Amino acid sequence: MAFGPTSGNKTAKADPLEEAFHAAMGFSPSRARGLVRPPELLARAAEAEAAHPPVEADARGFTPGMRIAVLEPARTLLSEWGHQRAAFDARLGPHKADIESADRLQAEHATIIRRRDDDLAQIERETEQDHRYRERLDAFEKADARFRRYSEANGNRNAVMLARNPLYFVALFCVGVTEWLINYTTFFLFFGVPAIAAGTTIILAVLLAFASHGHGSILKQWTHRFGHHAERIKRIADWRLLVLATLALFVVLGAAGGSRYIAALHVMRAQAGPNILGSDVMVQTNPGIDVMLSLLANLGAWLVGIFFAYVSHDIDPEFMEATAQRQSAWRKFHRLRRVADARIRQTEARHAKELRETEIAARSRQDAVAPHRALLDQIEAHDQAIRDAVVSAVRGNAEHYRAALATQRAAGNALVAGGAVSAALPALAVDRTLLHELEH
Repeated sequence: MAFGPTSGNKTAKADPLEEAFHAAMGFSPSRARGLVRPPELLARAAEAEAAHPPVEADARGFTPGMRIAVLEPARTLLSEWGHQRAAFDARLGPHKADIESADRLQAEHATIIRRRDDDLAQIERETEQDHRYRERLDAFEKADARFRRYSEANGNRNAVMLARNPLYFVALFCVGVTEWLINYTTFFLFFGVPAIAAGTTIILAVLLAFASHGHGSILKQWTHRFGHHAERIKRIADWRLLVLATLALFVVLGAAGGSRYIAALHVMRAQAGPNILGSDVMVQTNPGIDVMLSLLANLGAWLVGIFFAYVSHDIDPEFMEATAQRQSAWRKFHRLRRVADARIRQTEARHAKELRETEIAARSRQDAVAPHRALLDQIEAHDQAIRDAVVSAVRGNAEHYRAALATQRAAGNALVAGGAVSAALPALAVDRTLLHELEH
């Protein structure tokens, strides 16, 4: 709470915590520069110490004279800062419990997150120990790598996969139904037996659908199937498919055309006999036109089937195969993966409620102690700056003192460490742990 006017001539009383804060912040780190001693003064102190051998150095590399000349002034300055900091800590005391409580809530929140992450990692480890899961994951990764290779080769476009869709077979079935409507009557007139006519029509419908599929897919993929880059064994298999599809078409056209011709002749012979309308009344029948119309109708059904096959296949058959392989591998892998995903979702949901509660509580507590936390953070940073400045000053003084002792050693004075004459001082260890020694 800052100073400010109130009603009348009275002024608001200053907040003791802020007073202690400003007093502590007034202790400048620059005061540590006052610890730096002139090299000449340190040299005289080292010379005085070396004049009364033996000179013993402790494990940290400090001699008694070095401690008096270097450490004691730093210890005095840190003690003064400690008293100043203690006044602030005393004023902060009533709020320290709230700050620590907020810290505990944050730590608890972090602990819950770690526990959740450990549980999720354990689920992943248990899942990966299943050999079927590893096999299907490996198969999917291989299929995915193959798919990506062909996808990049095709400009990262999506493959045309209608031929792998059940609707494609429905379309071919509709072509067969059309074939039934075109030829059933003809075969019934030819055979005179409904079962035989139906069976023949079904066979021809299947053959026409197969021919449409074969011709349409090969027409769409001709370059990839019969190009010079294609493997010889694959080209042979594609030529066989083309021959079989063409043979199936010829069988359909031959059976439909021949039966239609014979049926027309039967009608003409039947009309040559007596009829109830008289001998001058007869239906004009032209077998050639009947056969031609029947063949054209079958060719039309074949062309419709080719159209369905053409638009349902991708231009690159290997890209289609890679896409289908990846989709199949993903479905097989996902059947096992979704079990682990269900456990993961359950684990996350179990921890979510606890995380929300601790997060809300921690945020509320942090908001309540935010002003005092800000003061404490500034004091901590100020404390660190003072300690760093003191250590830097001690390090510089110690090195100068040490250099002066080395000069005295070269002049013939003895340095003794642990009771034995030593040619050199132990390694000087002036680091952050020195603060503990300075403060005690």
